[in-house]
Amino acid sequence: MGYDRLSPMDVQFLHLETPHEPQHVGSLSILQAAPLRDDSGRLRIDELRLHVERRLHRVPRLRQRVMPVPYRQGRPIWVDDERFDLTYHVRLTALPRPGDEDQLMELTARIQSLPLDLARPLWELWFVDGLEGDRVGLITKVHHTLGDGIANVDLALALVDTEPVPPPEPPPPAWRPSSPPSPNRLLVDTMRERLTRPSELARNAMGVLQAPQQARVVLSNIGQALSTMSTPIRPAPWNVPVTRHRRWAVARVPLAQVRRTKERTGTTLNDVVVAACTGALRGFLVDGGEDVDGRTLKAMVPVSRRTGDEHGATLGNRVSMVMVDLPVGERDPLAQLTSVHDQISDLRGSGVTDGALAILAIATEMVPFDGHVTRLLAARTPMNLIITNIPGPPVPLFLRGARLLEAFPFVEVVDNEGLTIAVVSYDEQLLFGITADRDVLRELPDLAGRIADAFGVLARAAQVTGAEEEATA
Repeated sequence: MGYDRLSPMDVQFLHLETPHEPQHVGSLSILQAAPLRDDSGRLRIDELRLHVERRLHRVPRLRQRVMPVPYRQGRPIWVDDERFDLTYHVRLTALPRPGDEDQLMELTARIQSLPLDLARPLWELWFVDGLEGDRVGLITKVHHTLGDGIANVDLALALVDTEPVPPPEPPPPAWRPSSPPSPNRLLVDTMRERLTRPSELARNAMGVLQAPQQARVVLSNIGQALSTMSTPIRPAPWNVPVTRHRRWAVARVPLAQVRRTKERTGTTLNDVVVAACTGALRGFLVDGGEDVDGRTLKAMVPVSRRTGDEHGATLGNRVSMVMVDLPVGERDPLAQLTSVHDQISDLRGSGVTDGALAILAIATEMVPFDGHVTRLLAARTPMNLIITNIPGPPVPLFLRGARLLEAFPFVEVVDNEGLTIAVVSYDEQLLFGITADRDVLRELPDLAGRIADAFGVLARAAQVTGAEEEATA
């Protein structure tokens, strides 16, 4: 058969997809415009499409679509899209000149609010002309089924170069789509696989009986994960059902400042990011009239399980989640940082991450593939928000000679979790993309500003001086 099936974790994002909860991630990049224009000043969209087409062989999944198994009797498979249309996936739009950053944020939020077509390859690129300062925006949308945040960074890197004029490349290999199996053939093959599963489960059970220590570890991990998932939370103002519409804001932080803060405090960069978000959320809640005394917010923090040799080669989702209590009731920023650091250090060494993966695998493999269990688990997972930190390239990147100036991440929100804070590192900056439901958090730009300010508060508390920041740049 040789079908490339979606992994159990990849399938979860198809199960979670609804018209008002699209399951894609993305970004907004800002590029220099001049190298991308022709002599009349128009954006060379045909050449940009040709550039993308020449790079598609690096990520074959970009020409593939998801084929479901009839009657949802198994995990879907990836098949070549025989009607692949590059002009559908690489688009051009424009702001009224001179478009400012607020207009670009608004356009990004509107485009990201629209779900991807699940019958086509699950990605789109939108070039946005008309931005002031002779710049071009590039909005990307990639379904979470294609990969986690790190995989999507790797995917984006396939389209850019580390120098303005890269060395010549050989012509890409000709692409000829393979024919997908018929639905009946896929159903028969899938049922055959499922019929063999009981014997495989029996063999696995015998192996566990012969290795009781391993069984205890697996069961302990699942128990820890279930205990974490069953802990009740106090809802925040954004923990309500979401609409179809999004609001999005950005923030910028010098990476040198964050690096010096982590060194001064003996923590990690991710600890500092989560602690700064804690301080920003505390001030945001207080000014909104919320009582924060003794209060915590529960944040889901993705933890990458991707090894070094999987970068650039392996799409899909290689990530699990840990729950971190953000001490928004604590006034002292260093005490907030210490609390976050201690929790994340303990959770990384616990079995919660492995247990969560085991639960997802069981939910996908052992029950009907209609998504009910996935949505039930998601709804029962107690969290107030998501904070995700995605490592990006530390050096400048170029697209057909145009320097990529900034790249802000976009990560979705779902029902009862109407706030997501994402950050990517690029070229000595931390670049934040904050997503919320449009009707729930009208003050999102204020929160974005507070996040940027909170890093300065932490730096001053850690006695980081301007000279020290420059020395680490």
